[in-house]
Amino acid sequence: MDWKVIQKEWTALVPAIMEQWPEAEEEDLLQLDGSRDALAAYLTQATGRGYDEVQEEISEWREGGVPADVRMDEVNDNLNIRASARHIGEGEDVYDDDKAFGDDDQAEAPVGRS
Repeated sequence: MDWKVIQKEWTALVPAIMEQWPEAEEEDLLQLDGSRDALAAYLTQATGRGYDEVQEEISEWREGGVPADVRMDEVNDNLNIRASARHIGEGEDVYDDDKAFGDDDQAEAPVGRS
C-alpha cells in the first residue's frame, strides 16, 4: 500500500494495525492521524522494540494488500463503482439487460448430467 492511501484510509486501517501490533491502543492510533513517523515512534514505545526494527515491520506490513474491510468501506463506494466499469465488455451498456450478453435464456443441465 502506498502511504498516501494509508493516510487517507487511516481510520479504517486502525483495526488492521491493531491486529498486526496487538500492543497498540485504538485511541492512541487514531490520534496519530496517519503519520508514519508518529506510528513508528508510538510502536517503538508500545512494543519495546527498536525504532529501526519497527520501521522495517511497518515496511513489511505496507507490502500487503489493502484489507477487504477497508476496500469495501462505504467512503470508497463511488471509487469502487467507477473501477467496476473496466469489467464491462465492449459494446455493452451498463443499463442493458444482461440476458443479451450471456446464456441466461438457456436452461441449465440437471445436476450430474451434461
